[in-house]
Amino acid sequence: IFSPAIAWLVSRPLAKPTASLAPKQLQFLRGVARKTFAYFENFVTAEDNWLPPDNYQEHPVERIAHRTSPTNIGFALMANLAGIDLGYIHTGQFIERTTNTFRSMQVMERFRGHFYNWYDTQTLKPMPPHYISTVDSGNLAGQIITLRQGILAMANQPVIGPQLMEGLNDTLQLLSVEMKNPDVLKPFQELLNDLRNLETFTFREVKLLMDQLITSTEKIIAENPGNQQSDQYYWSRALFMQCHNIRDELYQCTPWLMLSEVPGKFSSLLPTEEIPSLNQLASLENNVRKELS
Repeated sequence: IFSPAIAWLVSRPLAKPTASLAPKQLQFLRGVARKTFAYFENFVTAEDNWLPPDNYQEHPVERIAHRTSPTNIGFALMANLAGIDLGYIHTGQFIERTTNTFRSMQVMERFRGHFYNWYDTQTLKPMPPHYISTVDSGNLAGQIITLRQGILAMANQPVIGPQLMEGLNDTLQLLSVEMKNPDVLKPFQELLNDLRNLETFTFREVKLLMDQLITSTEKIIAENPGNQQSDQYYWSRALFMQCHNIRDELYQCTPWLMLSEVPGKFSSLLPTEEIPSLNQLASLENNVRKELS
């Protein structure tokens, strides 16, 4: 008699638990994310052919392990994707870093399509003993599939969005921990909060506030230079570079902002308020070419 009810009870879909994080917990996690991304930001460079070194040793002497594996490479690609999602890099930086890594991967020796398990990041040569790890190959395949989905979604997102301001805030919070007098950061925090609270990102407001943020960071660095080996020195320069990179990306994607006056024949084609996505910029380029022809 009770079997239908029992079958129904045990067949109900399981409720998915949702995490409810307090602001301090979220800030802690984003701080860890920013520090983690700094590894890839500092070490995935041209010196290592845009491949991630396996590890970095601080003690007893500083040393970088100039070797990498397919899993490491996949993590570097995921770091790029996480970096743009969390606002630590912008679209142009993501494209540049990811493209450089894939260019190196194209010239690396493989066996039947599979990457070897270890490569020298400076010579791109496989390291002995030469062998294939199915685990590493599988990791890289899954990471590239994830990367593809992220890139497909990226085309419809504004080139300058709120996530970049949240990324700036993460760097600012790390810097505030290292400052002897965190009050010197208040003017920057107030300007950044104005950006974070914008309901709609427009060219005029973003450009104006980014100019002010850059001026503010210059003042912070000038008045609080810090020791070159200190975390304060590192994070203050990181904050400065993030601000500059965002403004550079704004000019790169919307070069007409640098014109004193937009030619009349193009004024109706160019967006005047909301910041466009990559797809919108591509359509805009086609329309301008048609107008020129």
